[in-house]
Amino acid sequence: MSQSSTDAVTGTRSDLIAAGRKLFGQRGFDGASIRAITREADANLGSVTYHFGSKLNLYSAVLEEGLRPMAARVRAAAGSDGPALERMLRVVEAYFEHFKTHPDLPHLLLQEVAAGKQPPRVVVDILTSVREAIAGLQIEGETDGSVRPGHPALTAVSVVSQPIFLTLVAPLLRSVGPVDLSQRDSRQTALEHTLAFVRAGLEPRGEPRT
Repeated sequence: MSQSSTDAVTGTRSDLIAAGRKLFGQRGFDGASIRAITREADANLGSVTYHFGSKLNLYSAVLEEGLRPMAARVRAAAGSDGPALERMLRVVEAYFEHFKTHPDLPHLLLQEVAAGKQPPRVVVDILTSVREAIAGLQIEGETDGSVRPGHPALTAVSVVSQPIFLTLVAPLLRSVGPVDLSQRDSRQTALEHTLAFVRAGLEPRGEPRT
């Protein structure tokens, strides 16, 4: 295969992922037809089958493209130096940083979950690796004294739910907040608020007064 042919194949695959991301986000998995996706990507009708094998595999590829860089950021934050609590806060910052350039990702991921559907296997594997990294900080934090005792898996869910939910409801926040997360100052305020919220929830509590 010539270089130009290889570039064309790669370009079509990328165009299909971009089109899938847009239409899956707007219409959900069931509502985004292969015909609509290929039309958006300016590709022929058989290109989804050629490049991915099925619409489900395209959906998996769309989610994987958004989630793998996020997971890498989270694992890097979790594996950095310092007390476990401080690394937990860096995890929150990593989520905010990723969602700044991928604001559609929470909706894209959770719309099918909200409909009672099981995410693709690759998505489960990526999210499991993230959960393990954050849950490990709970265990380390109990040992180094920076984090109060708690359920590791539930701590992981609680920590990531803050940036995920704020990004998910960003359009509503602009109307009722008013907090516009597309604006730098508002986003920084939201980050600082979330960091303080997470810190307060995880720091060891003092001994009860007698």
